[in-house]
Amino acid sequence: MYTLEKSTRRYLKDLLLLCCFCGTFSLAVAQSDDAPIRCGTDELHEQMLEDPEYAAQFLEKKQAIRAYLTEHLDDEYRMDCDEIIYIPVAVHYQLEIPQACAIQKALDQVRTLNEDFAGTNPDIDLWDELRPTIWPAIQNKQSCIEFCLATLNHPDGFGIAEGDYAVTIEQTTGSNSAEWAGYLNFFVQDITNPLGFSPLGGNGNGDGVTIGATYFSTVSCGGINISGQYGLGRTATHEIGHYLLLEHPWGNDCTADGDGIADTPLTDESTFGCPYDPNNTDANSIIRCTAPELWPTYMEYCDDPCLFMFSAGQVDVMEAYVNTSLGNLTGNAVTTCQDALCVGFTASIDANNESCAGNDGSISIDLEGGTNPFIFSIDGGANFQEGAVFNNLFAGDFEILIRDGNDCEIEDEITLTRQTPPMSIVSSENAFCGDNSGEVTVAIDYIDDFEYSITGTPGWRESPTFAGLFPGTYTVTARNATDCTNSVSVTIADETDLQFIVRQQLPVNCPLFDNGIISLDLNTGSPPFQYTLDGENPQDNGRFENLGQGVYTIAVQDDRGCRQEREFTVSVSFLEIADECPCDVFIPNAMTPNADGLNDLLEVVPSCPISDYRLKVYDRWGGLVFESDDIRDRWNGGQNQYYVRDDIYFYKLTYRWGEERNESLEVQQKSGYVQVLR
Repeated sequence: MYTLEKSTRRYLKDLLLLCCFCGTFSLAVAQSDDAPIRCGTDELHEQMLEDPEYAAQFLEKKQAIRAYLTEHLDDEYRMDCDEIIYIPVAVHYQLEIPQACAIQKALDQVRTLNEDFAGTNPDIDLWDELRPTIWPAIQNKQSCIEFCLATLNHPDGFGIAEGDYAVTIEQTTGSNSAEWAGYLNFFVQDITNPLGFSPLGGNGNGDGVTIGATYFSTVSCGGINISGQYGLGRTATHEIGHYLLLEHPWGNDCTADGDGIADTPLTDESTFGCPYDPNNTDANSIIRCTAPELWPTYMEYCDDPCLFMFSAGQVDVMEAYVNTSLGNLTGNAVTTCQDALCVGFTASIDANNESCAGNDGSISIDLEGGTNPFIFSIDGGANFQEGAVFNNLFAGDFEILIRDGNDCEIEDEITLTRQTPPMSIVSSENAFCGDNSGEVTVAIDYIDDFEYSITGTPGWRESPTFAGLFPGTYTVTARNATDCTNSVSVTIADETDLQFIVRQQLPVNCPLFDNGIISLDLNTGSPPFQYTLDGENPQDNGRFENLGQGVYTIAVQDDRGCRQEREFTVSVSFLEIADECPCDVFIPNAMTPNADGLNDLLEVVPSCPISDYRLKVYDRWGGLVFESDDIRDRWNGGQNQYYVRDDIYFYKLTYRWGEERNESLEVQQKSGYVQVLR
């Protein structure tokens, strides 16, 4: 393992925020003749977590990812990317290297990254070969993240012209450069142990991935020879995984999930070398803990030829991290990833929709910038023409593709619609009592011959008037010879001359049972009548009793088929308690306050809810010994902390029936005697 000098540890702790957010930090790495350590991220992260502020910010990042995945992750497996997430890259060599070699290696490394992240790497077929047998429940996934070696809007002071690649040589030191905020930076150094390291969850404010020169890209040039076992550029893929908040998949033991990602099997240690053996299939399955270890993931420690996939869960975490924490990178990509040759090449598109006459839509394109010759396509590049105008188009979706002499491309989409002839309802007549006397007439505000149809009636007709309609909702459609159409919806109501007369509508006014009443008559109609309550229990009269609180729909139909319905509300009111309501208040005539648990308290028990309660108890000389306005207070036979003597006592109770704010108007009174015995 590499170590940090004591002075470096103190410097790290004192300037931690500068390391994370705006300053320059250089990790002191101990060199060793032993086999190189694959990654130094864990120890760097452990040191950074000593700062409470950083630890809190790291926790916030993890919480943001969980929230994002909960809200956005689709259960359906994604095969294609609807939108690419571009991340601009800058490469900083902190050693001597020829310019041409530096650019060649940088471009090669970006190519490798894009293949690895998109799952188009040449060795992905090894995963397809092994997965069905060893990891049938695990899927890899195409990431929508794409890296570009920036060519525009470089920071001042580095001598990089517009259109040149963002590559510096011996112009930065350490593992952070504030001037290059808004880029994912590679700091290529002369280190061999570890191969590289990265902050666990980068911030895009000048930080980046630090990597040894002999492990960067697949190209050997300028006196820098690529390591054989680590020569496929996967060290950069591994470290960018860390930068996008992926952790190593192993834990301290078989009870701790190392990276917190569900589809990476639990493992208690890393794997080195290259487990893949086409001649010994059993050797490819390494059981750690309880399941085969996912050694091909780029976040493992195997040699480069045995790292060739990200799991679907790892891809989800990386994309979530970019969307929640790296907006400064994705926002900067708009201005830094564009090819300089294509700067200023823009197009404006004018479209005319298809009219009712048909086959007369058009698309015309005006260009600004670019280099001759230009070619144009409206079918995504299947067919090109030199002219910028497309005529005789039907309505539909068109994929615009424009290409200039430098192979710069402009893509756009446009939809042509067809003119809809204005259509309106001229008149409509409702049906009466369920008959077919309804009628509707429509009109088209367009000079052409149209024919008409209505739902429920087959065929087309020249007349825009439809009669003989029963109550219901209809769609009237018009069309001309070129199939230019429009439709309107019309509702034919069922008119009736039945009107309710409300004879009685009483609320529930008994706390013990439902006694609401609705009583109706009709002012017209032809008997016999049939009344229903909420569509049930048909009866020949309009009186409904024993109703509880609620909203009811009462409908009636007469002998002619005329129908009427209306909603009625039965409320609750205890202002006047019903005469037939069996409400009473029970007060015992004796009590024995001797602490034996029987009849120790004078308890008032009402059979219905009461309010405005007040109880007073007097001795035989008229002295007040107990008083309360809370029915939960019970007299225990005492006064002034002493028990009263055995005797007969007089009580007086006043109350109102009903609950508070819905009590009866009349105050009820009850009085009597209670004997105290011991």
